[in-house]
Amino acid sequence: MSKRYQISNGHVELKTTGLTQKLFGPSKRKSALFKKIACCVALAISITACGGDHHEKKISKSENLSHRITGYVGSIAADEPQAAMLAKDILIRGGNAADAATALGMALTVTLPSRASLGGGGACLAYRPGKPAQSILFMPKPGSKPSNDSDRPAAIPMMARGLYLLQANFGKSDINDILHLVSNLAGNGVPVSESLASDLVAVQQPLFEDASIRRIFTNSNGLPLKAGDILYQPRLKIIYDRLISAGIADLYIGSLARSYALGSQVAGGGLYHEEFRNALPVQTAALSLIQEQTVTYFLSPPADGGLGMAMAMRGGQQNKGDIAQGTVARWRTEKGLFYTKSSIMDMTKEAQNWLDDGKAGSGNLPALPASTSFTIVDRDGGAVSCALTMNNLFGTGRIAGTTGIIMAASPRQLPTPLLTGAISTFKQRFVASVAASGQNDASQAAAVTLSSFLNIQGHNQQDDVSLKHLNASKGRVNAVYCADGLPGNDKQCHAYTDPNGMGLAISR
Repeated sequence: MSKRYQISNGHVELKTTGLTQKLFGPSKRKSALFKKIACCVALAISITACGGDHHEKKISKSENLSHRITGYVGSIAADEPQAAMLAKDILIRGGNAADAATALGMALTVTLPSRASLGGGGACLAYRPGKPAQSILFMPKPGSKPSNDSDRPAAIPMMARGLYLLQANFGKSDINDILHLVSNLAGNGVPVSESLASDLVAVQQPLFEDASIRRIFTNSNGLPLKAGDILYQPRLKIIYDRLISAGIADLYIGSLARSYALGSQVAGGGLYHEEFRNALPVQTAALSLIQEQTVTYFLSPPADGGLGMAMAMRGGQQNKGDIAQGTVARWRTEKGLFYTKSSIMDMTKEAQNWLDDGKAGSGNLPALPASTSFTIVDRDGGAVSCALTMNNLFGTGRIAGTTGIIMAASPRQLPTPLLTGAISTFKQRFVASVAASGQNDASQAAAVTLSSFLNIQGHNQQDDVSLKHLNASKGRVNAVYCADGLPGNDKQCHAYTDPNGMGLAISR
């Protein structure tokens, strides 16, 4: 049985439902003892070396997180409760939606490392009141030259740089204040959530073949940690402390980049630190769908779940078969799976043309890997919707050396998830936001949910609002809906987490 939590006006509600998980098999591990010893020595030396001075080191902002605000601070819905609570704390301390989303995304690397890791990546949709939304794209990238010992190729880590870009361009707090809170989570330990416990059970046999993973995620009897057990990650705390002292760029052009790459080679990931420097996130225009005075923004490719969701909503097709998955299948067939930073702008324009012309598709994608999602709106109507992934449950199932970071799987080995997020506005005021996971059903499920909100907009039916589901859908949706819009009557703002998941919805 799964558990779903909701918080509204300070009250916690627990609901139990069924849960289905997708499992992907492991690959065989190879290692050379001499190389392993040499790399571990290098790791021990380099992890404490100086990282140099770079532009990603620190940004000083006028707002800090030392005070508290009262009243409505915003609404949050996420797949993992503890990360959601940290995001709420950021809002209470005066942070905005981008600050809270950065904290939530980073916190998931501690509380839900089966689906989010500094070794992974994702995509976020960010909205400021009165301005068009923007896509922040930082999906895990494949290494270009895996070695012969790379039996489980890893992705270049994109999470830290992607969330840094989101916070730097849309947040108002000091990123180091956020990193301190996440570091404390890793060092002090967190109770294992129902979500993480379920993922551990699903893949325990292949996952625990790796000794480093086994030490972190099993108890003294060698059994998987269960819900309520305390998960300690002291090495991951060291990494977050390093990001605070040396800057995010240290993971890409400093000693931490070298340590991670060497560790990946020991663990069969086959990464080289020279590739990290140019692995950059991209900010680009979001896709948009205009319906009278309502404008809905969607994540843009290569986070192509947004395109699928938008096509399903165009003309009210969200309940007519899986238009979303079919459209993405067609897009990937015609455009391929890989991209460069310079090509993303052109991809966005072409995807918008597809949407404007109603160029939908049919067919199915192969079984897609795991992901996780969340959405946040702040008291001023700023909003962020994100979907994160490791391209597999627990990524490669291995840790990069002594870093404590679980490596994401290379997108050359597994298809890319349907990263899905959307934000709707009415007369340039926030109305609703959704984000979704759930393998192949993510985009269609998100389209059904958001359409149900917009269909009742202005009809004063707030009490009847609930998450809508297609039959047999595995989609897991997180959503916020403000019937009167924001800024405005915040008492009409409600958060929703999927009834088939184990997340947390915080309405106020």
